Amino acid sequence: MKSKISHIEMNVLNYINTIKFYDIIFPPMGFKRINCMKEWTAYSDGQCKIIICPTDDKFKHDGFHRKRAGLNHLAFYADSVEDVDKFHDEILVPNNINSLYESKPFGDNQYYAVFFEGPDRIKLEFVYAPNYCDENSWPSNLEDDFDPYES
Repeated sequence: MKSKISHIEMNVLNYINTIKFYDIIFPPMGFKRINCMKEWTAYSDGQCKIIICPTDDKFKHDGFHRKRAGLNHLAFYADSVEDVDKFHDEILVPNNINSLYESKPFGDNQYYAVFFEGPDRIKLEFVYAPNYCDENSWPSNLEDDFDPYES
């Protein structure tokens, strides 16, 4: 049996702005908004759901930072290098969503991506990586350099 992600749920600081942001970036990735409630909004690509929830006021004071414990980023597969470029040029640029690290997508034919942030600074990635989960391909074939049982 292979695992599949059922859903990912994110609490966000500005619920309205976040819904508007994902309404822009998700459709070109194949996600459609299927519910929009006061308590949550759900998007699905037919295989996985991403659920956005407003953060309760009592938990907003610390905000979000991907370097703290918790979520670092979400990466979404693209079907081709051209799709990554098109997403950058037709979605990110016209909506003034800045790319991180480089001013445009970068990489090679094995890993080509554009990184950007959502309204709460959650890092997002749109990536063409056809062999990413293949155990014989980068980065799965890198030599281990840490043993968690050795102390």
